[in-house]
Amino acid sequence: MSNLTQRVLTAVVGIPALYFIFYLGGVPFLVFILAVIFIGGIEFSRLLWAKGVSSAGGLGLILSLILAVAAYFGYFYLGVFFTISMIAVFILHLRNQELSGSLMEVGTTLFEIVYLGWFLSHAVLLRNIGYNSNVKAYAEAAQGLKDAGFFYIFFVVSCVFLNDTGAYFAGRWMGKRKLIPRISPGKTIEGTIGGIISSIITAEVANLIFKSPLEYYWAFIFGFVIGVVGVLGDLVESMIKRSARVKDSGGILPGHGGILDRFDSLIFAFPAFYYFVIIYYWLYGVQVIEHFFLYRVQLNGYYYYL
Repeated sequence: MSNLTQRVLTAVVGIPALYFIFYLGGVPFLVFILAVIFIGGIEFSRLLWAKGVSSAGGLGLILSLILAVAAYFGYFYLGVFFTISMIAVFILHLRNQELSGSLMEVGTTLFEIVYLGWFLSHAVLLRNIGYNSNVKAYAEAAQGLKDAGFFYIFFVVSCVFLNDTGAYFAGRWMGKRKLIPRISPGKTIEGTIGGIISSIITAEVANLIFKSPLEYYWAFIFGFVIGVVGVLGDLVESMIKRSARVKDSGGILPGHGGILDRFDSLIFAFPAFYYFVIIYYWLYGVQVIEHFFLYRVQLNGYYYYL
């Protein structure tokens, strides 16, 4: 069975399941993200072993899972537990009897917490953004959205997945010039551009499916940002794998490799898109994160937080 056939079959089974989980939101979505972090953490540990680097006994994975749960209760709790996690890593490593590998262990543990825990926790924040009373009121009145979080998750995941698909086919058909061959030998400039264009088109289509809750130019901007950030996420994961000298992070998804191979772009896209959505609402006078801004002024009937 060809790689393309495996990709298609995985998508046929996986996309409806993901859509259902995205639609449910709440605890089911949190459990899904926890599963992604857990499997991703196992794959990350295997990459470290392939590199000959010892992990910190699952500490990074445990703290990453705690961060996702904290994010479920709000941005404030995520920030608090993120800070506690950073401090905990340093304190726990003070007990090491063998100091020669301490710096490497601390570095890899902190990287895992940021890469998996902090970044992917923003998926939970994004899915729950519609529970914010200010966003809920504005989304229902001005955007026609009953569940803003579902729209944004659907939006970003669709853009990333179609970005990957567009890059894959554009690279196969037109790819000639390598983007960064030392990191990702198969990625081309033409494929990258094709992927970003696919992301922009997907953003506009997804926006239309939900009856245009975003202005067309905002959908364009979001699609472009997701496309660019998605490429960055892909390259970072490729850098990690090439450093460990492995082709795929795992084999749980036929045709795609491991969880990190499939979610590499989303790991970067979730936090980037979340903060762009906050900026979007801020420009329309909607406060998403309490105390995130210092001053509030009223202009033309809207409140702006500065």
